[in-house]
Amino acid sequence: MQSRRVTFVLYGLISVLVPVSCYLANATHSLGFADAAEFALVTKLMSIAHPPGFPAYVTLGHFWSQIITLFTGNHVWSLVLFSACCSGIAGLLVYLTANDLIKKLFPETKWSGLVAVTSAAAYSYGVTVWYWSNSVEVYAFQALATALAVYGIIGNALNPSFKNILIAGIGVGLGLSNHHLTMVLLLPFLVLLTYPGVFDIPNARPQNKKNKKPLNPDSKIKWWPLPGAVYQLAFVSGIVCILFYGWIYIRASENFPFEFGNPDSFSRLLYHLAGGAWMKNTAQEVNGIIAMRLPYFMHLIIDQFLFFIPFMLIGIWVLLSKKYYRLLLISFGYFLVILIYQLRIDQTSDTDAYLIPAFTILPLLAALGLARIVIKKDSLYYLLPLLAISSPVLNYSKTDKSDFNISQSLMSMLDKSAPKNAVILISDWTLVIQYNYYRIAEGFRKDLTVLNYDLKFTNYKTLPILYPGFYNQIREPYDNFTNLLGTVHPQEKYNTGCTLDTPELMNAYKVAVTAIQKYCIANNTAFMVDPKAFVFLMQNGLMTSSSYVSGCFVSTKPTHLGLSFLDLPFKWLNSDITLREPAATDKLVDFEAMLDFHRNFYKSTNDTIHYNKAEESYLKIKTLQRKVKKHLPFVFRSP
Repeated sequence: MQSRRVTFVLYGLISVLVPVSCYLANATHSLGFADAAEFALVTKLMSIAHPPGFPAYVTLGHFWSQIITLFTGNHVWSLVLFSACCSGIAGLLVYLTANDLIKKLFPETKWSGLVAVTSAAAYSYGVTVWYWSNSVEVYAFQALATALAVYGIIGNALNPSFKNILIAGIGVGLGLSNHHLTMVLLLPFLVLLTYPGVFDIPNARPQNKKNKKPLNPDSKIKWWPLPGAVYQLAFVSGIVCILFYGWIYIRASENFPFEFGNPDSFSRLLYHLAGGAWMKNTAQEVNGIIAMRLPYFMHLIIDQFLFFIPFMLIGIWVLLSKKYYRLLLISFGYFLVILIYQLRIDQTSDTDAYLIPAFTILPLLAALGLARIVIKKDSLYYLLPLLAISSPVLNYSKTDKSDFNISQSLMSMLDKSAPKNAVILISDWTLVIQYNYYRIAEGFRKDLTVLNYDLKFTNYKTLPILYPGFYNQIREPYDNFTNLLGTVHPQEKYNTGCTLDTPELMNAYKVAVTAIQKYCIANNTAFMVDPKAFVFLMQNGLMTSSSYVSGCFVSTKPTHLGLSFLDLPFKWLNSDITLREPAATDKLVDFEAMLDFHRNFYKSTNDTIHYNKAEESYLKIKTLQRKVKKHLPFVFRSP
């Protein structure tokens, strides 16, 4: 008995410590694409992230960093460690849940612990899970919340107790207070498992012909009244949600240099919780989008589970043969719901990460399939360690981010491209938010005024708070523009997005940009823009084609800076991860456009040497785009 307990604990330690070590071994200290810099910033300030706010991640990430940064000395690295630990603990919970299921469904096996730790490896070392487990993002935390909820609910089905419901309720509450969509979709499946008889065979045959009653009369679900466990689950998760979302409401009354939505009123709070401007991605339909996205997602699933897929299919057969339909619904049905949801929406960045909660449950199928195989032929147990070891060995290089220096390289290039006191309008979300993080958290280039090309970025208060002196110089036109935007599009004043769909609004925007340009002239500093912003401003008569190039920006005055941009000094361009990273495609388009500006500029000035350099790098980016298109055809589709 003692040796079994020691083995059980040993397997548990393996399921959490080894994955965390792997995640950290090939991680980067740099911030990635998508929302990484935003989450680094809001956890640093404990302010408000984009809808739905992710208050559980922001709050716990903030306090985690306050403690761990004492040892790491770096906020970003502390958050990478947070993600790694969240995913590691999720792997531990997968192991514990699988172990309990195997003991219940296959009590005769002596390899339950080894099977369970092997199935946990199907979660921990898959490419998608590994990629997001050493990133500054909310998805590893959501995996932990999902694993808690499933562990508690299945534990309650095996051994009904408030302790198990408490665990599940905390998991549900954390999930709803984080990436709530994936938890909302899971809730019906969790509720199904709160009804009695999860492990009873439904409609079992009578013991004899005289007894016509089912062997297990409680196996039929009585849909009303609801089980007490449902109310307990709702109570616990509700308390957790109220605590975290109440925090958002309170924090919104303060002025932060960076926050989304300003949900300091009930209507704006509801808008924020409902997804805000991001909901348009789920509502719009694109012809043929499912066919374009399906190969990508099939590749994701194969990369995640690889050798475990046959055993998952056996696990499905096990549940069907034993008539454990509710277990099949939560383990495979939930995955199908998430997959179908993701296939039909027009989303690029972090689209794979939505599958991670389902990836915490699918390994339970592998556990049942592996247990069935080992019971059938005991000598096949040696396959288990081979399966567990093969995944990290094969996937280490696929997830290697050691050279994925996104934010460090982009900030370095911004620094080399921008003269002192320049004012820069940028359309690229990644670049703007990364600058905001490094400026606010690390004091990077505070002489610059870096704005989103809608001027107010995520909240109209951002500009006055970060740049009070600059704001005083353009106060009247800026206030007129943001006030009019708030009248025409009330929510856009407090969020990203700027719909200039009325003549008055467009004119107010032009007046504000013109005031910024006059400020630059009066202070003898450069007015700079990125390629997309340049095209937009030129189309609206706010810039001309006679502008100059300055590294990764177009400038109204010559700076003679940023020539190193022509060498494309970005290590991540040579990383295999870039080929599979949808969020990288926008930056590649940005580089392509900027290099095209360089080509045209040097051609017009008869600078053959720099023109040839620009041409060479331009062709390199075009070649890389063609490679990316093979992996991600839905990103480069025609409009």
